[in-house]
This record gives sequence, structure tokens and C-alpha cells, in this order.
Amino acid sequence: MRQIHECLDEAVRREVPVCLTCRTGTQWHNLHTRILHSTPEAVWLEYPAADGPVPEITQGIEVGLSFKLKHHKHIFNATVQAVEELGLAGAAAVRAIGVAAPQRLQRVQRRAYHRVDVPRNRSVLATFWSGGLPAATGEGGAPLNWEGWVTNISAGGFQVRIGGRNAPDFEVGDLVGVRIDLGQEYKEVLADARFRQQHMDERGVTYQGFQFVGLNETSQGREMLRRIAVIVCEFQRFQSPSRNSVA
Repeated sequence: MRQIHECLDEAVRREVPVCLTCRTGTQWHNLHTRILHSTPEAVWLEYPAADGPVPEITQGIEVGLSFKLKHHKHIFNATVQAVEELGLAGAAAVRAIGVAAPQRLQRVQRRAYHRVDVPRNRSVLATFWSGGLPAATGEGGAPLNWEGWVTNISAGGFQVRIGGRNAPDFEVGDLVGVRIDLGQEYKEVLADARFRQQHMDERGVTYQGFQFVGLNETSQGREMLRRIAVIVCEFQRFQSPSRNSVA
């Protein structure tokens, strides 16, 4: 607990940016905040800002929090306990969110978030479908799915290569479920992701980029994050610059 408190205190002193993730209905929100104050009992964060409308954050909402400090990304989940004005020494009161101090702080090496190319001698297949992971087990049978070869991956997202005219027509922000087969030596990755962008090379090959969402929200998601971190560190031994990274 002492190490956790010291880590949070350092994040306060350095005014480290914090990513707050929450879900309202089927919509994921990634918001920006910072830690204003930390005690052994509670952590206070500035009410988040966003480029667009900010969802209302109220007492009882589950949130995921992550920040980068030194060589690691630190992740924890919490339940909002209070939303109120917080007075700070020598500064005007600000609207703040109070959560319980974490009992556990997951650390992931920052290099796991650096996009790495899949080595030429490895084939990594991604199967994905509209609607996120729940769509694969919902009523109405198996959803229509697509396949592509992963060209690069990180704990933040991945890019797939889709040949011919088989690329799905996604809109930016569309939610998909994805299964990534990392090979016989590794367990598969199952996750939700959002479509981010697409481009086509001079040969007519389509590349689509996706961002993972919600991996730090559940124990299953954190297990997926660990699996991705392992394969990223493995692939980094063979890393070379990529001209096609769009995710």
C-alpha cells in the first residue's frame, strides 16, 4: 500500500495526465483528467474534459483509470464515491471526482503500448464482427464476420491487412468484437475494439486500424492486456519501421 500511495503522490506532483474510461449503455468514453489529491483512503481527480460532450459522471459509476509514470503504465478500477467541489491550497475550488484509494495497482511496461510490427515469419489472424464481444453470443446465431492479417499490434490497438474487396464498410467509432490468434505458443486475445481509420496502398490492399477499449475494466480484459503485452515484447525483438501503421 505504501508503494501505491507514493506512486499516486508522484503523479500528483508531476501533474501526470490520467485517462478515465467509463461506459454508459453500449457507449465507451475515454476522457482526460489528472489526480488533484491523494490520501491512503481516497483519490481525487479533476472532473474530466473531452473534445465532445462529456457524459455525466455520478456516484456509483464504475471507472477505469490509467496513467504513465516512468517506465510503466499504471492501471486501476474504482467506483465513484463523490462528485463535489474540492478546495486546494493556494487555488480556487474545482469540480472533482472522489474514488477509493486502490488496493492494487496493475503495472504494464510502457513499451507494450509502442506499436510493433508482426515479424515476417509470423502469421497473426484477426477475426472480427460488428457489435462487440456480446454479439458473438447473442440471439440470432453467429454474426457476420471478417478476417484479416494483423500487421502491427500494441496494448492500445492493432492494424489488419485485408486483401481484395472484402474490407467491411465501417464508420469511425464503430464497435467490433475481435479474436486474435497469436499462434500455438500463445493464448488467443478476445476484446472489444473501435474502428479508427483505413487506407489503401498502391496495390489495392486495404489496411484498417482499430483501438482496443475496456481492457482495464474487467479481470478478463486485464488478462487480455497481459497476453498482448507478452506478444508485443516478443515481437519487439524483430521490430522494424512500418510505413503502413494507421491504428
